[in-house]
Amino acid sequence: MTNSPAKIPAKSPQDVSRMHGTNKGKGLADLFLHGIQDIYYAEKKLTAALPKMIKAAKSQDLVDALTGHLSETEEHVQIVQEIFQSIGKPAKAKKCEAIDGIVNEADSIMKEFGGTPAGDAAIIFAGQAAEHYEITRYGSLRAFADILKYSDASKLIAGILKQEKAADEKLTQIAEDQVDLAAIVDPVDGSETKSANEKDKKHRWYLWS
Repeated sequence: MTNSPAKIPAKSPQDVSRMHGTNKGKGLADLFLHGIQDIYYAEKKLTAALPKMIKAAKSQDLVDALTGHLSETEEHVQIVQEIFQSIGKPAKAKKCEAIDGIVNEADSIMKEFGGTPAGDAAIIFAGQAAEHYEITRYGSLRAFADILKYSDASKLIAGILKQEKAADEKLTQIAEDQVDLAAIVDPVDGSETKSANEKDKKHRWYLWS
């Protein structure tokens, strides 16, 4: 007589989301919550950091781009609160050392390069570090939300992610069209070189992708 293989009971979504291990069985649902708390802190931190960048920027296009994204960032704070609500959790920020480091570095870079031909390039350099951090975090959180069947959270995150990517692309455009070549100084006497419009486009810096 051949024994039939034992049937494995179907796992609940809660079971699927849990990765049993050494850290008290925490799993994907816990990681999602941690990530939302992390990005909530980051968004609130950036609402305080962006006005400093706006004040330091010289290019009007850069000022406009940063001002527009500040409004979006303030909106993101409210949307993240909706994400907490959608999963039945209180809105609570968790200190994020990564964004603290990015903001601190931005402050340092602006102090070092503020008032120089490279000032706006430095602002974009620092700003895109924050954008890329947010894009990676929101990208992961959306994937987690899809796996966990958090459909409302996934839609909200997708909207934020679209705006973050657009803001990053706008900074890239400003850098390539106006800022990078304008930041070049003569290595001998320190004088500014000709503007980007007077330069051969083949010499353009492609520092941002």
